Amino acid sequence: MPILEVKSVTKKFPTPKGEVIAVNNVSFSANSGEVLGILGPNGAGKTTTLRMIATIYRPDSGEVLVDGIDAVKNPLEVRKRIAYMTQEPDLTPPLSVRDYIIYYFRFRGFSKRDAKKHCEDILELFGLKTHAHKKPFQLSTGLKRRVQLACALSSDVPLVFLDEPTAGVDPRSKRKTWELIKEKLEDKGVTVILTSHDLYEVEYLADRVIIMNQGKIVAEGSPKELKKRFGKTVRIVLEEPIKNFELLKEELLRVKNVKDVRLARDDSFDVYFKSLDDSINGILQVISPQELKIKDIFTATANFEDVYLEIIER
Repeated sequence: MPILEVKSVTKKFPTPKGEVIAVNNVSFSANSGEVLGILGPNGAGKTTTLRMIATIYRPDSGEVLVDGIDAVKNPLEVRKRIAYMTQEPDLTPPLSVRDYIIYYFRFRGFSKRDAKKHCEDILELFGLKTHAHKKPFQLSTGLKRRVQLACALSSDVPLVFLDEPTAGVDPRSKRKTWELIKEKLEDKGVTVILTSHDLYEVEYLADRVIIMNQGKIVAEGSPKELKKRFGKTVRIVLEEPIKNFELLKEELLRVKNVKDVRLARDDSFDVYFKSLDDSINGILQVISPQELKIKDIFTATANFEDVYLEIIER
């Protein structure tokens, strides 16, 4: 049975201009041990969806089940089964790292003795021992995020929300954080709902991705599947450098189903298609009269960011 089931959920909000449907009949599920990325532009409905799962909002219709428990009928039981890493570091200013972690687990219902023992294990596992005595103002953004992450991933719950887990973190620390998340999830069987504007992060961490727009799910699948399905790109390599790329591009854009043309190197360019049906022949018909000799044609690896933007634009 999936750890999370969202069934035909709808949420509306009143506005001065009338009722707005923030989430429109959305359904999806997440299995044990899966990292599910939820993506979408601002106003797509992803935050509202997460807040309904976390029992902050009540859906107007539909059903949300966490570990088989109805989030509307039994919100307190659902909250016991989730941990939430917020986007902004929210460490309590007067507390040291050690005191904050102990406080966090006391709040989750641990006894004082168990919270202290759990804290020491976490400090060791997440490389925080040398920072245990420090207070928030003495920590970098990366270390603050690591403290939050340590608490969320060590909460002994089946469902964890990671909201922009590496926001404001430098590239080196970001990569370490990704590896830490991967390492800690491998043996725990925890289901993670990941939201991030860093598409490289989502591609690295997520097993499956849901893309939302205007309150609906517009695409779903693994990053690899989505790239294969939507990333219709062909690279054409010529024997000599291109003398007038802008003129060539202008003519290629007139070909049916060609969406964009970009220069890759001085002797090659990428053609982005809406569909590959009969489009290659059209490209060849443009190239031939210009006496451009083709050296190679092959399918280029799609960039996940380009695929995401294509899905949203569609």
